[in-house]
Amino acid sequence: MSNGETTNNDDDDATTTVARKTYPRAPAFTNSPFATQVKKVTIAGGTHGNEYTGVWCIKAIEKQRESLAGECDEATNGASQDDRNPINIFQRYPSLDIDTLLANPMAYMANKRFIDTDLNREFSMEKLKRIKVDEETMELCDVQQEFCSEDDATLSSLPHEAVRAREIETILGPKFTESYGDAAYPDPKMDVVIDLHTTTANMGISLIIPEGDALMSAAAAYVLHKCKSEYGYQNVQCCMHALPKRQDRMNMSSCGRHGFTIEVGPTPQGVIRHDVVEKTEAALHSLLEFLHLRNLELENGSASNTKSVLDRLRDIYPGGIVPCYRSAPAVRPGELSGKISWHNDAENPNFPAVMVHKSIQDRDFEPLRVGDPLFVDLDGKSADDFVLFNGTSLTRPCHTSYASSGTGIGVAVKSEFDWQTGYFVIESDDEGVNEEVIIEEKDSYE
Repeated sequence: MSNGETTNNDDDDATTTVARKTYPRAPAFTNSPFATQVKKVTIAGGTHGNEYTGVWCIKAIEKQRESLAGECDEATNGASQDDRNPINIFQRYPSLDIDTLLANPMAYMANKRFIDTDLNREFSMEKLKRIKVDEETMELCDVQQEFCSEDDATLSSLPHEAVRAREIETILGPKFTESYGDAAYPDPKMDVVIDLHTTTANMGISLIIPEGDALMSAAAAYVLHKCKSEYGYQNVQCCMHALPKRQDRMNMSSCGRHGFTIEVGPTPQGVIRHDVVEKTEAALHSLLEFLHLRNLELENGSASNTKSVLDRLRDIYPGGIVPCYRSAPAVRPGELSGKISWHNDAENPNFPAVMVHKSIQDRDFEPLRVGDPLFVDLDGKSADDFVLFNGTSLTRPCHTSYASSGTGIGVAVKSEFDWQTGYFVIESDDEGVNEEVIIEEKDSYE
């Protein structure tokens, strides 16, 4: 390799060296994570009911399905590289069995993030096991109609999203079974669950994946490169949650064997912007393309003379190293990752008592350092007090506008992962890890 980048595959050598950095050897796989075809894919929108972009995208997909079946004159997906030749994903990626899911119809109809609590935090074992799914329950709660919890005292006592989460798990999962105890069930109905989100924050196109999933890490690396090099979007980044075990993830996409979240911003809640739809679909089509190409390669073996998609990734990312942002660890119940939450008004818990300081407003994914002003209060004074927590800067505990997910500033650390393993790359030199704290200002969290 060039630029001082070398690799050593000697079994007696436990390190890989890239650009003078030393990293631990990747864990060995019993079976290659890239050796199995992906068939069943669910694309979900409306997990948060006032994020309309994802709902638009899945409606467009269903129009494409109708078009392919001859039930509609033409597909209405307008977000492609050429508006005169829109993509029909069923024609373009035929190796994939694609379905869509409107995740929270009731919140969508009400134009609210959720009815009672954040649906995207209801997929932990503790919460899912509150509702026993059997034949009687399913008669009371039609998984296709989604509006249930009225005819049964036990169901009606729970938050709407708690019941809906159990319904979704029966469609996509199961995520947990009695035979597997505390571990996630390894063979759910869905191979991949793609969850489409938006944010009011200036996050651009954010590709959110869990640590430890090599297939999704490779997919994210592919999407990152394609969105930048072919679609021309520069504000694109990978964000990785440090939750390598599926059973520890509480978001909806964890119901599938693999989960992938696409979050695009900024856009107001309850609003559909053409450019945001285009960015979302660019990332979505790139992801589907990666899965489809890999399926074809597994089906055809090595007969093709074309360089494989994995070999292309090896060319793009020397040593397999992909830049990313590692989410800060959660410090409060109901959080998927750490965040700086602001104080709220004493009379109205939905009204913030401080506003984000202009010096960091809209500067997502830029370094945040101790002493930087974060908020401005009603007196015009700035607040910059934070404490160090496990190497990541967080504020003192305070109330949040959303009880289960939070309004505030998401915190991440600039990092790297190896797409071949799905694990973070950690420097192992004598000086230790030197990482910058990165901010992403958010009023909504995927």
